[in-house]
Amino acid sequence: MDFEGAAPDTEITDTQQRILAAAAQVFTDEGYAGATTRAIAAEAGVNEVTLFRNFGNKKALLLAVIERFSALRGLGALADQLTGDYRQDLTRMATTFMEMLGHNRRHILMTIAEAQHDPDIREIVALPPAHQREMLGRYLRRQMERGVVRDLANPDLVAQAFFGMFLEYHLSQLLLPEAEADAVPPEEVVAQLVNLFVQGTVAV
Repeated sequence: MDFEGAAPDTEITDTQQRILAAAAQVFTDEGYAGATTRAIAAEAGVNEVTLFRNFGNKKALLLAVIERFSALRGLGALADQLTGDYRQDLTRMATTFMEMLGHNRRHILMTIAEAQHDPDIREIVALPPAHQREMLGRYLRRQMERGVVRDLANPDLVAQAFFGMFLEYHLSQLLLPEAEADAVPPEEVVAQLVNLFVQGTVAV
């Protein structure tokens, strides 16, 4: 599986990058329970001691994988680019989120499946969506104060619905016949869903 969606990080070493990429691959292929640190180390071309020295244990490694390959990095980088133009800002967020989902579809499905069986894994997997929801929730509150967005009883819930539209779209692609999957260009998906969201939240 190709994890092109990962953003570059100057703070991570080449060895750590290889371990994270290998862990993402093995977790996706074998599931969390079936993945071993020995297999991950072998995939990365390092020994287990190096893996443990860099990431501590398997659960810490899973958390690092989720953090690195989630949309949080890209969305965080957008903070300085948001202009206050409601539709434009949402389109930028949605495009970043869609790119991450498109690259990491199988990996995301694996982590969701694994989360059902292990409370600790569920807690780890829930972190990126929670941070995304809080980020967009804060943005919606600012737009409410400006009078751009109508009075929302629960901005965080509305933010969750925004990201949920795109997540559901991508996960459903895995269930469609190959000829039907990804039939709609990503930019059209973004435009239509953002338009639907704006129409439902903008002040009249």
